[in-house]
Amino acid sequence: METSPPRCKRRLPSPEGGPDDSAAAARAAGLDSLPEELLENIVARLPLRDAVRTSAVSGSWSRRWESTPDLRHYWPRRSRPAAICAVLARYSCDVRRFCTWGIRAEAFPHIDEWLPLLAAKGVQCLTLSFWDYTDVNVEYYTLHPAIFACAQLTSLHLERCFLPTAPEGFAGFPNLTTLNLVYVGLPENGEKKLEAMIRMSPSLVSLELNNVEVTDDDFDDWIIQAPNLERLTIISDIDYGWEIRELPSIQEANINSEDYSIDRDFVKLLTCLAQVRQLEFLIPVDSCDDWEPVSTDGNALEGISCSFQKLRNLILHTNFYKASTILSTFGLLTRAPNLKHLEIEITDHENQSDEVDITFFDAMWTNSLFANLDFVSIKSATCWSNEMCFIEFVLSKARVLHEFYIYHDDTGSYSEPREKAINELAKYKRASPKAMVFFRDMEDTWLYP
Repeated sequence: METSPPRCKRRLPSPEGGPDDSAAAARAAGLDSLPEELLENIVARLPLRDAVRTSAVSGSWSRRWESTPDLRHYWPRRSRPAAICAVLARYSCDVRRFCTWGIRAEAFPHIDEWLPLLAAKGVQCLTLSFWDYTDVNVEYYTLHPAIFACAQLTSLHLERCFLPTAPEGFAGFPNLTTLNLVYVGLPENGEKKLEAMIRMSPSLVSLELNNVEVTDDDFDDWIIQAPNLERLTIISDIDYGWEIRELPSIQEANINSEDYSIDRDFVKLLTCLAQVRQLEFLIPVDSCDDWEPVSTDGNALEGISCSFQKLRNLILHTNFYKASTILSTFGLLTRAPNLKHLEIEITDHENQSDEVDITFFDAMWTNSLFANLDFVSIKSATCWSNEMCFIEFVLSKARVLHEFYIYHDDTGSYSEPREKAINELAKYKRASPKAMVFFRDMEDTWLYP
């Protein structure tokens, strides 16, 4: 005889005040018995959303997050702007870190509430990154002037917005160590206002000006002065007339402008950066087409005399299509006797108007050139004759070289076939018995150094 399986009895939910509630109350009481400092540390380590949710633990926890120091105000993309306002209004401690990315247009009315609240709460690290509106009909947001009332700032990162005009009596950011402006527009006469803001931030250690836009058609020369600055990045499509005064603490610099000012003094510029340990630099290219073969005209670094004794890592954006550009490139290389790491990215693919040979490079040889070089990479290589002569020259002179990476750009018809380049490379003598040459495609740059 078949028998039916016994039915499982459903467990009814505990009535209010039952065993489950008692257990929850016991757990909450156990938490409350911990030292206050430990409880604050627990809440401060939680993501902001979870920290706010601790309000549901018990009655004694309903407002704990509001008075927990060092709570990290990190807001992910698409966070509700009104929620940010509500949390900032309820939070009673100083805001150490506030960061939100991908701010959209619907949040604009609320940001005018954020910044006064953040200023009043002594915000120290502030990141405001707006959505990229380049493809839609939305203007960049102009920040509330309360940004200049954030006197306790130590780090400021702004992205895709406009700076307002600083109010009268603005005393600078005395504690600011890091300033990153990325696709930020400046107000009228903004270059001078930025100069003043940098000058009135005496603790500044790291400065990034990445595609900062001067909206005036006419702009004056302005000076970057920062006695404690160690890292400087200037990336821009347009040279807006900035100048560098003495930077006694500078260690790293990245100068990259696709359209340098016609009166830019590159010898003066690089002399101000002579003590850097790491340098990234776009070698200027003369736009004239009426070059004589192996002409020395147009060498932007002609006359440079300073020595880059501390330089260990060098990234150059350059090419080998004109003799003048090659001479400018070697103007740096021959003055960096302790260089260990060299990266070159080929720019402005165009016709090789000047053709040189290995004797042209041999004429620039010095005993200190490449003396300590152990790593080289060339990206976007076309493997035209001038590039190949440079590669041959380095391999024949670098006595302690370990690795040489060549990333071949085979996406266009202008590059030499890879088989031809590889066969040519096999013929080159190597001064270093440990030198290894790697021939890769450009798509492999993310896999290798």
